[in-house]
Amino acid sequence: MGIKKSILKPTVQCECTTPVYEAKECYQCKIPITGKPLKYKVEGEYQDFCCFGCYLIYKTTGMRGEEGTAVAFLGKFGFGYFFAMLVFMLSTYMYGAHLTPDDPEAQAFVGFIKYIILILATPVMLLLGVPILRNAFTGGRINLNTDTLIVLGSFSAYFLSVYSVFMNKPSIYFETATMILVLMTFGRYIETSSRAKASNFMKELLKLSPEKAVVIRNGKEEEINRDDIKVGDVVKIVPGEKIPADGVIIEGKGHVDESLLTGESKPILKAVGNELYTGTTSIDGAFKIKVNKPAEDWTLNRFIQIMKEIRATKAPINRIADTIAYYFLPVIITIAFSAGIYWYIQEGFEKALIVFMSVLLISCPCAFSIGAPLALWVGLSEAMREGIIIKGADVLEKLSTVKTVFFDKTGTVTDRNMVVSYVKALDENVVKLACCLERNSEHPLAKSFVSYCAQKGFITDCNVEDFKVHFGYGVEGVVDGVHVYIGSRSYMEKMGFGIPDELKEAEKEAEEKGEIPVFIATDQRVCGIVVFSQNIRKEAPKVFEVLKKIKIKVGVLTGDTPYFAKILKDKLGIEDVRAGLLPQDKLKAIDEEKKKGRTVAMVGDGINDAPALTRADIGVAMGCGTDLTRESANISLLSDDLRKVPLAILLAKKVRKVIYTNMFWAFIYNVIGIGLAVAGKLNPMFAALAMVLSSAFVIANSVRVKNW
Repeated sequence: MGIKKSILKPTVQCECTTPVYEAKECYQCKIPITGKPLKYKVEGEYQDFCCFGCYLIYKTTGMRGEEGTAVAFLGKFGFGYFFAMLVFMLSTYMYGAHLTPDDPEAQAFVGFIKYIILILATPVMLLLGVPILRNAFTGGRINLNTDTLIVLGSFSAYFLSVYSVFMNKPSIYFETATMILVLMTFGRYIETSSRAKASNFMKELLKLSPEKAVVIRNGKEEEINRDDIKVGDVVKIVPGEKIPADGVIIEGKGHVDESLLTGESKPILKAVGNELYTGTTSIDGAFKIKVNKPAEDWTLNRFIQIMKEIRATKAPINRIADTIAYYFLPVIITIAFSAGIYWYIQEGFEKALIVFMSVLLISCPCAFSIGAPLALWVGLSEAMREGIIIKGADVLEKLSTVKTVFFDKTGTVTDRNMVVSYVKALDENVVKLACCLERNSEHPLAKSFVSYCAQKGFITDCNVEDFKVHFGYGVEGVVDGVHVYIGSRSYMEKMGFGIPDELKEAEKEAEEKGEIPVFIATDQRVCGIVVFSQNIRKEAPKVFEVLKKIKIKVGVLTGDTPYFAKILKDKLGIEDVRAGLLPQDKLKAIDEEKKKGRTVAMVGDGINDAPALTRADIGVAMGCGTDLTRESANISLLSDDLRKVPLAILLAKKVRKVIYTNMFWAFIYNVIGIGLAVAGKLNPMFAALAMVLSSAFVIANSVRVKNW
């Protein structure tokens, strides 16, 4: 997989410039930074933070990640809520005192209460407001983000109230200023905790690898931390223990549970020469493995790194949302000032301030900003839980628009492990030479042939040189000085070999049964044939039925004979089955479909279908449980379960529907809310509450992706 995609992030400032996009994520909360990052020194190096609050959280708690941020927001909310409610209750008494303007004792007490409210409100402004203020104004410049709107609204109310207290004016809005910040902090807590839940799967993976490992160094066993394991170390593993590192077995035999990586519940028998993978579990085997790669390349660590890269990507709809927000904020500030000026002329300063604050607060595009990314994060996490690795939010969005899905046959529509049903060769040595050559191939047919040879006792040690793969044709190489070719009839003809009559009969019989004939040739001539039988995957009929129900065109592209194509049509009801295709023919079929304006997905085993997977809009590689670096595929399925294909498409469609619902709600909410605020019908405190409720709706709607 190993893709490295940039995060497109707009850095917005008050100058009239186009957005600048950077690849940044917050050091504390690990969430992509949508504005200008703040830089603070951590352990001698400057790190990027999304806001001063995250830096403060890191300095005070030492906790990193969404959970730490969510806990900190909850703590600040509790503190702010306590003081804000005291401010609110005392303000209620103060407003009630206006009913008795002739009572000197009541008025004197009100004067005292004003100072108490000021004292109670100030800590709220410092704890909750200053971090937002720092994020709104950094580097001597104004950042056009939601924090700017909050700061303008809440601090305007606060400083007007401070002025009114000392000048004995009636315009006191401490309860509005504090409640705005309290509601915003609660909204941030909901948002952060939701994002934390969306990424918990990655943290669960980290727990699958044991903290300690027993290594053998200088003939002695010693227990060390997992992070101290080095390439070349010999690690001892006992039955029931999780594998702490990737390595090759040098001693031991037993069954290993690799369901974490492959999705297959059946234990795998492992012996000397096989590889064990981090996070898998030894069931009944005692092993010694030699670590053969650095920690960053271990399968589980690669999985986690890929997931981080996936979370860092942005879908086109997400980038559109960022761009809209960039231009939306200046417009809102203009509307707020214009409305304020109008109401100042009509009813004076106090009314103008109320309208100004209301417009700013109701228009905070929090719901709009989180509507797309949160749904995408939840969708990507759900896909990962199902063993579907989608390489980015942009891939997930495009997957929802797929109209045509092409499948490879061998290892995709049919079982990956095919069975050798018949072998005919001039002598036994030819089979041994072919087996030695095929041990270098990753093709499903090659693996089946090697397994057959092992059962028959044909496995021998041979010297293989100049091994080459001819995609769509076969393989060749020099085995113990003999040039050996293995592949299809067209490959034999391409190399200038004729097929003996006695082998033609075997070929014809195999094709009539829908079996696959593969020929073996040496320097001189074709001297053997291997016939493979194959079974259609038991889940295939249901898969194609579901795809048809959701109005997706399906087809099969295969290099095999037309005989099996007829079997596929009869058993699966697929009309578009194209047989006898070379790799370039598959590309042509994909291009023809794309020219019709259809989004095309190609499903294959990710080994021999690399060109087709790359050419398609969406490439889906199956059976990638222990190979997460399939560069040719946009989506990797950790198992061979064909049902994951429609499952991924249905999930993508659900995510798209949720995103559009979020965007529609955010748009309608802003239009109605701004209209009410400009008309002077909305109190700032209720505007802040409405903003939080809007964000809560978007978050709850995004979480619905889990119910797909």
